[in-house]
Amino acid sequence: MAGLTLDTAGALAAARDLGAAGWAAADLLLAIRIGMAEGGAERSASAPAA
Repeated sequence: MAGLTLDTAGALAAARDLGAAGWAAADLLLAIRIGMAEGGAERSASAPAA
């Protein structure tokens, strides 16, 4: 996930605003990180070679 960052405190606050707490909030943060990693990998794979 080079170059990708997640505002963990902000994401946790958003998860709590959505009603998630404890492990549910942790699962939501993990899903966000996985999605970011997959999106970054997809962008890298589809980028034209220089």
